[in-house]
Amino acid sequence: MTTDRDAAGDIDDVSRTWTKLGGEDPMWAVLTDRGKDRNRWSPEDFLATGVEEITAVLARLRALGLELGHGRALDFGCGAGRLSHGLAVAGFEEVLGCDISPTMLEKAREIVPDPACRFVQVTGTDLAAVETGSVDLVYSCRVLQHMPPALAHGYIREFWRVARPGGVVVFQMPTRPSSALSGRLLSALPTPLARLLRRGMEMHATPEPEVERLVASTGARVVAADHDTSAGPRWDSRLYVTTTA
Repeated sequence: MTTDRDAAGDIDDVSRTWTKLGGEDPMWAVLTDRGKDRNRWSPEDFLATGVEEITAVLARLRALGLELGHGRALDFGCGAGRLSHGLAVAGFEEVLGCDISPTMLEKAREIVPDPACRFVQVTGTDLAAVETGSVDLVYSCRVLQHMPPALAHGYIREFWRVARPGGVVVFQMPTRPSSALSGRLLSALPTPLARLLRRGMEMHATPEPEVERLVASTGARVVAADHDTSAGPRWDSRLYVTTTA
């Protein structure tokens, strides 16, 4: 059983890791494509991936029959701002990008051109800077997987605190290491070695039934749990679409 005290201790470790990565190579740390490390992402190409991803997500929501307001969107774990940019291009009137890393936020403010975007540092285990019931869409991808479960699950509860009635919360989480050889090898690695190989990035999974129970405990429901490749080939991952409507 995890507790708020566990989460409070975890956030300091996560913040240190991502502040360091944000100072060294922020765009690659957000999107670890082969050949893009050592600051080889151009801001234009990096931001274009966010437009592409958000376009696909919104198309999926329409296919599921979900009607979505375009007032405020929340990009949780915004990093260097690629998805915040995508949400602004999609027509949201206000996009709030939240992250625990000041160096990531510095890069986001540098490269994101959209006046609709505002970037805010998260300093605790909640989203205290965001008003209850004020967000039409919460989106988080490639973020919760890097947090110990106590911390990640607390933020999911916060997503539903800040979402408007009838709003939509979409988030990605791994369910387990892949059954492929690469996943089995990953499971066998000692945690310190696995973290070293990922340049300090931790990876954590939550089984799908546990996520469904967590979402239900907020009064929301899972509309879809789509297979997702954001965690890479070594992990089985889902993109959860949730709503109260």
